[in-house]
This record gives sequence, structure tokens and C-alpha cells, in this order.
Amino acid sequence: MKTITLVALTNWPLIIELFGYSYCKNLWKELIIHITSKNKFILHDEKHKSNQIYFLNEGNNVEQIHLSIKSSITIFLQDKLGILTFRLAKIELSTIKYRENYNFIHKNLNKLYSTPHGELKKVLENKQITPFLQGIYDSERKELIGYEALSRGPLNSSLFQANNLFSAALSQDVMHELELVCLEQILNLTNHIDNDRFISINLSPYMLLDKSVSMLLNNVEDKSKIKLELTEHTFIPCWGKIISAMNKYRKQGFEFWLDDVGCGYFDYETIKIVNPELTKIGISLIKKIIDDDEIIEKLKLITNEIHNEGGKILAEGVETLEQVELIRQINIDYIQGYYLDIPSEALKKLNNNY
Repeated sequence: MKTITLVALTNWPLIIELFGYSYCKNLWKELIIHITSKNKFILHDEKHKSNQIYFLNEGNNVEQIHLSIKSSITIFLQDKLGILTFRLAKIELSTIKYRENYNFIHKNLNKLYSTPHGELKKVLENKQITPFLQGIYDSERKELIGYEALSRGPLNSSLFQANNLFSAALSQDVMHELELVCLEQILNLTNHIDNDRFISINLSPYMLLDKSVSMLLNNVEDKSKIKLELTEHTFIPCWGKIISAMNKYRKQGFEFWLDDVGCGYFDYETIKIVNPELTKIGISLIKKIIDDDEIIEKLKLITNEIHNEGGKILAEGVETLEQVELIRQINIDYIQGYYLDIPSEALKKLNNNY
């Protein structure tokens, strides 16, 4: 049985606008070569005006053929364009049995991208992110040295709370888009940060591989003000490419922090792999230090080993004076939590210099 697959590059004119005609012309050719060489597909037709490519294949399993070409296109173009730009390309495809007068029904095309809906769609389209800041303090001097940026949705909306905002993005499969908008809005604050202070920004490790992130970070004038705080919400089976990206950004002047160690996917083994400039001990461990001598000894050991490697350590979720005193005894460098500062709107906090 012969099948035919339509690959519709629906938003290709936008990609040409972003990357230039010459790059996209070569990319179109490379895509065809990639598909025909990897999957035993044969080029049947190209329609440049409608941004469509047709491929033939000999096989009995239409679904398997469809999945094969879908996987091939996704991996190739995400690498060439970055994940977000790949989604912006709005690529659609469909595989059917080949007939002389074949016809694809548009509503049956399979989208290789997700689109937000409802209130979240408005938030992303209008970049309605409200940055909040929480102070970070030197544990010995109790002196403000920087901030962690926290993203909220629009004020007085159902998506204002971070849990609601990020849960909506996760359920609609647009977490990447949300993270990118949050990063862009927070980076706009850098010119308001005092020269002797910094701002840490939460970022999923895989975001470091995206060209859109690279373009945003390259535009930062004083890169020493930015600490890229890798979050632990996703299991990372292989750190190789991420570590390479981190090393590239380090050469530019960025530092990397590791978030919530001991609370999720990140553990002491992750510290050794990533070798962050700073390790954050998660709130669930800090809550237990008052009554758990074993955790205190564990934190002392980790703190000493991190210091021996030239790194710093921060305790977050600090809510009592008793916790502060214990943290100082353990020799943890920095502290963050409601005991010292409550998160508030970024510009108000910066304008009031607190």
C-alpha cells in the first residue's frame, strides 16, 4: 500500500520574517533531505506558495508512518528553530492512503503545536505577567543583597496566583510559552536593579536550549545582575546538552543556581552534575531543621562540601528567628523567606528601595 503525507508549514512567512529568506530557503531543502533520508519517504510535490510539501511512502500502517514523520519533523525543526519558534511555525500534517485524486481535509490535519485558550490566551498574547520580588539576605549580616523574581498573572484575575497560572499553562501544554513571557518581563527589570544587587530568575533547564531564550539573554547589558535559577519540576534524564548550554552562558557572565534541592527531582547527585554557583535548600527541609538533628547534620555536610567546591548555599522558606539562628550555625550563606521579606510587586519594591 502506498501512502501520501502532507506537511503544511502554515505560518512559514513568519519564520522567514524572523530568520530571513536565505536561511529558510536552505532550511526547507534540509527538511526535505532529512525526511527522505531518515524515513524512506519520497518527495512527491512542493507547493511554495501554499507552504506545503507532499511525501510518498510504501507501507501498510498509516498510523505508524504518520508518527514516524511527525517525530522526524519535530526533532529536526526544534533543533533548527528552537522550541517556541517551532510552535510559532504552526506545522500541520496528515497521512492518508494514496489515490490518484487524493484530497486532504483541512479539519483532519494534525497540529504539531498547542494553542492557549480562555483567560490564559489573553495573558500570553498581551504579556500580562505581574513580576513580584522577594529579598535575599546575607545570613551573617542580615543585609539585602538581591531578589528572587516571582511571576504572577494579572492583578485581580483568576490567574493571579502562581499555582493557578502555571497549572493552566501545564494543562494547556503551553508552559514553554509562559516561561518565555515571564523571562522577558522580568528581564525588563534589570535596569532598575542597583549595581550591587542581583535578581534570580526561575527557568526550566530545557529552556536553555531554545534560541528565543538565547536572544533574550544576549540583550542583557549587565549579565552579572542575572542569576538563572534552574527549577526542579521536570525530570532530566541526560544533562549533557544542558551543561554545554550552561557553559556557554557562563562565559558570557551569567551564574546558575539550583532551586529546591531536596524537595523534588534535584538532589545531591544533581549538585555534583550541575556544579551550580549557588544551591538553594528547599522549604520542606528548612521547616524540619528545628526538630530534626539528622537533617541539621546532613545540611552541615552538604554546606561544607559545596563551600569546598567554591559554591554558595541559600536556605529558602525561612519563617522564624530560631530558623535563622540555626542556619547561621550551619554556615549557610544566604537566607530568604517571610521572616525577612514578603513578596511584593517588583517595581513598587524597587522604587521604594526595599
